[in-house]
Formats: sequence, C-alpha cells, structure tokens
Amino acid sequence: MNQEQITAKLSQINSKGLETSFSLSEAALENAQKLAELNYAASKDALVNAQDGIQQILTAKDPKQVTELLSAESLQAAGSQAAAYQKKVSKVLRDGNKEFVNVVDASIDQLQDGFQDWINTVAANAPAGSDVFLSSFKTAYGSALQGFEQFRAASKEAFANAEKTADQALETVQGQIAQVKKAATPASRSRKAA
Repeated sequence: MNQEQITAKLSQINSKGLETSFSLSEAALENAQKLAELNYAASKDALVNAQDGIQQILTAKDPKQVTELLSAESLQAAGSQAAAYQKKVSKVLRDGNKEFVNVVDASIDQLQDGFQDWINTVAANAPAGSDVFLSSFKTAYGSALQGFEQFRAASKEAFANAEKTADQALETVQGQIAQVKKAATPASRSRKAA
C-alpha cells in the first residue's frame, strides 16, 4: 500500500467524521428552533393571560371581586401552564438527546469500522519484517477503541443524567402546584361558607 492509498483511506474516515458533525449541527439547530417556538408560544400565552387578568382586575367593582380574581384557582392555572410548558421542553430535550446518542453511536461504529478496515489494509500490504511494528500499532489501535467505548458510555450517562434532572424539575413544579392547590382548598371553602 502506498502513501496515496493510506492518505485516501484516512481522508475517507475524516469525511465521514465531517458528515457526522454536520448531522449533529443540523439536529442541534432543529432542537433550538423547537425550543424557540415553545418559548414564543409560552410567552405569548403568558402575556395574553396577564392582559386578561389585568383587564378583569381593572373592571372589578369591589375589593372582594379582586380577591376572588387573585384566588388560588388562577394561580393554579398559571402553575399548570408552567408544568405543561416544562413537559414540552423536556420532550424536546429528551428527543434531541436520543437523536444525539444515536448519531454518536453510529459515528463511533463507523469510525471503528473505518479504522479497522484501514488497519487490515495496512497489515495486508506491510513489508516483510514489520510484524513488531504492526503488533504495536494494533495495540495502540485497541487502546483508541477503548477510548471510543469510554466516550460512548460517558455520553450515554450524561444524557441519562440530563433527562433525570429534567424529570426532577418537572416533578418539583408539579409538587409545588399540588401544594398550592392543597393549601388553597380550605381557604376557598371557608370563603364560600361565609
């Protein structure tokens, strides 16, 4: 195997890496766009709800009516909106993470296959007497493969932790909404009884 063939194989491996980088960039942009659309919709809804609430407060005829407008039910509705928004964000992040993990897995497999093909080609065309060099080269290659596997495991763990954190945040928001609802229920009953 001559230098041109070796260079061509390495160039082929590099081009696959660039394709993967481009694919990951596209996925990141798509997820950023989805998050931007979610943020826009949530901001728009919050603004509309705030305007409606302010309008109702301004048209209230007495303080009791204002107090009723600012009741736990309206706060609960805002909390429910926040929880729904958090669920949507979590879904976008989870889907993006799955896509990223799949691309990383495919890239590592592709890279390993490309390097293995390259090593086999070099070994098949190696001159006589280069057995020691090839053996040390294969050992170094084996170490590199272990590094790829460690990266694969670390990336999966990082994404699992990100999903766990998002789920915990959602549970916290839902727990706070439940506490507000529970705390407001006796107050609502006592006002209705009076």
